[in-house]
This record gives sequence, structure tokens and C-alpha cells, in this order.
Amino acid sequence: MRGRRGWSTDGKSLSFESLKLEKPVRIRFYARHVRTQVTFVVAVAVAVAVLAGAIGPAAVALAEANPPVRELTLDDALAAARRANRTLVAERARLEQAHAVVDRAWTALFPTLAAQGKYTRNNVEFAFAQPMTGTLVIQPINQFDVAVNATVPLLVPAAYPALRSVNMSARATEENVRAAEESVLFGVAQTFFAAGIADEVLLARQSSIQVARATVDNAKARFEGGAVTKVDVDRAQLAVLRAEQAERESQLAREQTYRALATLVQLPQPFKVRVAPSAMEDEPGVLAGGAGGGSSAGSTKAGQLPRRGGAQDNELAGALHLRPEFQALEAAAAASDAERSGYAWRWAPSLSGFGMARAFNYDNFARKSYAWAFGAQLDWVLYDGGVRDAQRRQAAAQGVETRARAEVLRESIRDDLLNGRRQVQTKRQAQQTFENAVALARETIELVRIQYEAGQATQIDLLTAQDNLVNAQLAVAQAHFDLAVADLTLRRAAGTFPAR
Repeated sequence: MRGRRGWSTDGKSLSFESLKLEKPVRIRFYARHVRTQVTFVVAVAVAVAVLAGAIGPAAVALAEANPPVRELTLDDALAAARRANRTLVAERARLEQAHAVVDRAWTALFPTLAAQGKYTRNNVEFAFAQPMTGTLVIQPINQFDVAVNATVPLLVPAAYPALRSVNMSARATEENVRAAEESVLFGVAQTFFAAGIADEVLLARQSSIQVARATVDNAKARFEGGAVTKVDVDRAQLAVLRAEQAERESQLAREQTYRALATLVQLPQPFKVRVAPSAMEDEPGVLAGGAGGGSSAGSTKAGQLPRRGGAQDNELAGALHLRPEFQALEAAAAASDAERSGYAWRWAPSLSGFGMARAFNYDNFARKSYAWAFGAQLDWVLYDGGVRDAQRRQAAAQGVETRARAEVLRESIRDDLLNGRRQVQTKRQAQQTFENAVALARETIELVRIQYEAGQATQIDLLTAQDNLVNAQLAVAQAHFDLAVADLTLRRAAGTFPAR
């Protein structure tokens, strides 16, 4: 047993006293024991460090090779695109330029202040000798001059409409930037749904491979039993090869779609889209009456202009208020009117005040080393060769053109609302039709498989049923995408996409 100062060996106590060691020897003995324990602890620590150093890089490399896959919703994709999309970054820079133009336009109404310091080395000194006041030096050898000039606009009639024109142009730029943002986000949403549909198509292709392989197994079993010929086995294996190639093409299309979405939203890490069921199944509810409000849309026959009504006018007015393209045209028309007024006011004179102060190291004729002055200035251009009238007519023509474009856009938005409601309604019915077709195709393939095993149907009938099931599943995936895009298009026409 280990005691306070000794160790036990075979039941006998071994201690420093039993060994009868001298004090220096005891100290050396204890020191060797301590060094042994320290060496063991250090060795263990080094081993742990080496093991950690070996495992750490491997774990990091494994984490880098297989980064976590995040789940991406439509709202996440739109938020990421707003934050980092390259096109939107360029549009925001264009908006900053428009604001800078407004700031520059304000300078026409602000005073200006300039200062100047000058040193001149003259070749000779020039002075007047005056009997009463002494010598008057008007040109020293080393000449120093300091001048301060100020100009204050007092009345500039043309500046105020010009400033309003610049402000309206900046507002038009803001609306155009909003329109560009909506266009980019619309593309992001389309690509997002295309990625979701690509996942659905890939699952359908993988399911078709499983069905085809089951058919191969069935054909092999029947061939071994002598019920069918080798042709049936080869035909089933060929169907598997076609299904596998279609699955590879679907995988390629999925990768391309995901890559396009990652570029649009600038997400470097892997992700998988999660399409909310409401995005493809719920009623859009964008306008009064929703997609099912076919009464207003259905009242218009093919080739007939839509009749005006209270509900349609209210919907159109709301859409025009929300659509940035229309607001941009309205602001551009107002800018053209203000610009035309500004060119007309250029016939009026402008009044400004000025002031000047100078200091120097010599005397003027008033025997002062400084001078100052202030006053008012009237500028009036009486004839300029017809430039102002030409500019005014050009601005007026631009206003007429912009208003005509606004009317064209108004009619286009009206048609988009009517067509969009019918499009959503039609695509929703198509989705229901193809979903019923999938159910019927599943039932058909089960019946044909039973008949094939019983010898009442040929293998061609079974392969045809398989193809019909795959085509029905692909049609459902396409119907989901078409309905989602139709809903997006309707909401964009109504000005409610993206949500603000």
C-alpha cells in the first residue's frame, strides 16, 4: 500500500527511511520519479496533439468537400437577389447618378464664393513721388495679391422649372429602377420554380427507371419459365437504357437550372429549393374575384375590345398606380412639361448680385492696401438664333410622345389583366386534368401488368403503359410550372409582385 512517503511491494513497506538513504540521495530519487511522471504526461499531450493535427485537416477537408445544403424558399431567393444581384447593383448606381444630377441642378440657385492668392515677381519697382504724401509704390518687386469674389443669384426665372424637370426625371429614374428590380425578381421567381420543377421531373425519371427495371425482372422470370421469348427481355432492357439516359438528361437540366438560380441570387453554397404548396395550389387572390372571376374576363369575346366597367376600371387604376413602368412614363411626361416651361422662361432676364474684396502689399491710388466692391448685374439674352424656341418645341414633342407611350402601356396592362386571369384559370384546370391523368395512368399500368403476367397483354402494351405514366408525370410537372408562372405574370401585371 502506498503511504505518505513510500510505496508498497509484496506487502512490505518501502520508504526513504527503510532504504536508509542520505538526504541528497533522497532528493535525487524523488526528482527522477517526478521527471518520469512529467515525461509521461508530456508524451500523452504530444500524442493527443499529433492526433488532433491529423484529424483536424481531414475533418476540415471533409466539411469543405461536403458543405451543408441549405433550404431555399422563394422569399429567401428574392431577398438574396435584392441584396446581391449584379444587375440591381448597376441599377442602384444609375439611381445615384440621377440624385447627383438633382444636386447639381440646385447649384444654379446657390451663391458661389471663390478665393485667389497670387505672387508676382516684377522686373522693376514702379513708384510715384508725391510732394505731400511721399512715394506711392504701385508695383513692388515682390507683389502679393489676395482676392475674394462672391456671386448670389437673386432672380433666375428659368432655374425653377428646370429644377422641377430634373426632379421629375430623377423620379422617372427611380421608377425605372423599380421596374428593373421587378423584372430581375420575376426572372428569379421563374428560375426558382423551374428548379423546383426540375426536381420533380428528376423524381419522375427515377421512378420510371424503377418501373422499367421491374419490367425487366418480370420479363426475365417469364423468359426462364418459357412464357416469353428473348425479344421481350431485350425490349425491356432497352426501355431501361432509355429511362436511364432520360434521367441523366434531367439531372443535367436540373444542374443548369440550379446554376442559373445561384448566379441570379449570388449564393455560393449548395442549396435546394423548397416550393411552398400554396404557390401552385391556392387561389392567387391578386385582384377582386381572383383567378376564378371569369365573369368579367369571359364577357369579352375573341377579337372584341373589352368593355369598360366599374370593377375593371378599379382594377386597372390600382394596377396603374402600382406599376413602376407607368409611373415612370407619367414622371417623364411631367419632366418634359417642366423642361418646356424652363426653355420658355429663358426669354426672361436674370438678376444676380456680386461682391469682391482684395488685399495686396502695395498701395493703390487711394493709398490703401485693400479694395472692395459690390453690386447687381442684369443679364438678358435678346437673340440666340432660335435655340430656345427649338428646345421648347423639342421638349413639347417629347411630352406628347411620352403620354402616347403611357396610353399604349395602359391598354397593354388592361389586356394583361384580362388575359392573366383567364390564363391562371386555364392552367389550374390543366393541372387538375394532368393529375387525373397520372392517377389513370397508374391504374392502367397496374392492370396491364396483371394482364401481361396472365398472358392476356403483350409486352408492348406494358411498355406503352409505362411511357404513358412517365409522360403524365412530366405533364403534371410542366402544369405546376405553367400555373406558377401564370400566377406570377398576373401578379406582376397587377403590380403586386414582388410584395413590398
